[in-house]
Amino acid sequence: MLFTVQSNLIWLITLMLMGLLVLAVIVEIIRRKKERKNNILQQWNTVNTIIVEKEFNEEEASVLRKIIEKYEPNNPINVVTIRQNFNRCVQRYVQDLRKSVSFEELDNIGNVLKEIRVRLGMDYIPYGQRIYSTAELYTNQTLWMSLHLGVSESWRKGKVSGVNEAFFRVAPFTAQDKMNLKEGDEVVFRTWRDDDGRYQFKTIYRGKEEDVYVFDHAFTLERYQTRAYLRVRMEKTIDVNVVKISNKYDLNQISAEDIPYKVEYSTKARVVNISAGGCALLIDRDIDEDLFLQFDIELEDEGGQKSIKLITKILEKLSVSLGRYMYRGVFVGVTNELREKLIKYVYRLQPPISTALKEQQRLIEEKKKYQLDRGSSQ
Repeated sequence: MLFTVQSNLIWLITLMLMGLLVLAVIVEIIRRKKERKNNILQQWNTVNTIIVEKEFNEEEASVLRKIIEKYEPNNPINVVTIRQNFNRCVQRYVQDLRKSVSFEELDNIGNVLKEIRVRLGMDYIPYGQRIYSTAELYTNQTLWMSLHLGVSESWRKGKVSGVNEAFFRVAPFTAQDKMNLKEGDEVVFRTWRDDDGRYQFKTIYRGKEEDVYVFDHAFTLERYQTRAYLRVRMEKTIDVNVVKISNKYDLNQISAEDIPYKVEYSTKARVVNISAGGCALLIDRDIDEDLFLQFDIELEDEGGQKSIKLITKILEKLSVSLGRYMYRGVFVGVTNELREKLIKYVYRLQPPISTALKEQQRLIEEKKKYQLDRGSSQ
C-alpha cells in the first residue's frame, strides 16, 4: 500500500514538472511571438518615418508598402536599407505585374519604382561593388549589342537613354549602329564599369520609341574582372593642362617627358580614381575628346617626394550634372620604370581590407540602430 502511494506521488510530481515545462515552453513561444510582433511594428514605424522624411508622395508610399507587405512582411526595414533586399522585392513585384498589366501601365509603375529607389538612395552603387541587374545601369552608359553572340562584325554601339524598374532604353550611337529588331528577339549586351569590371547579359527586345530601343531588365549578369591594374578611389584636386598632341607621334613608343604638346588652356580637376594604367577626372568644363589631359603627381618614392608628368588620352566623357563632366582615360608615354612606380603608388593608396570592411560594417550597424531608435521614439 505504501509503495502504491509513493508510486502515485512520483507520477504526480513527474506530471506536474512536465506540465510546468510545457507551460514554460508555451509562455516562451507567446513571449517570442509578442516580441517579434513588436519588433515588426517598430520596423514599420521606422519605415513610415523614412517615407515622411524622404517626402514620398501618396502613390510611391502605397507601392512601397504593398511591396513590403507582399514580399518581406517579417523584415520591413531590410527593404528600405539593404540594396540587395530592395532589388529582390522589386524584381518579384515587376515580374508578377507582367502577367496582368499592359506595357504602358508597367512602364508607369517602373517610373514610380525608380523614384522610390532614388528617394531611398538605392541608386548609388558603392565604389568597387558589382551590379546585379540592368536596373542599376546609369544614363549615358555605353553598351555593345548583338543578335548573334561571337560574331564581331554584328556588334553595335549604343548608350543607355533611360532606365526605370520595368525597362531600360538604348539609343544607337550612330546611324550605322541601328539594328533591325522584332519584338521578342533575344539580344546580347556587353558593357563595362570603370571601377568594377566587364559584364555580359541577354535580354528581350520589347519595342521601339522613335530611335530608342526598349528592353526588359536582365537579372543574371556575367561579370568578368579584366583590369590589368588595381584601381583605387582618390579624392584630390589638381591643376590640369588641356593639351593638343600631333598625330605623327606613336605615344606607345615615346616617354611622356619627351612628347611635344601645345597647351590650349589650364583648369582645375578632381581625381576620382587612379590606377597604373589610367584615371578618372571630374572637371567643370566640356573638353574636346581629341585633346589630352596633362598633370603632375607627387609620388612618395624611397628618396622622398618626386613629381612626375602624366599625360592622359580621353577614352570616355560622361556628363554628370551642372556642367560637370567625368573623363576616363589611359596614361600614354609611360615607361616600364614609371609604370612600376605608379603600381607601388596606387598600392599604397589602398586601405587595409580588414579595416575597410570593419568600417563599412560599423556604419551599417549604426544606421540600422539609428533608424530603429527613431522609429521606437515616434
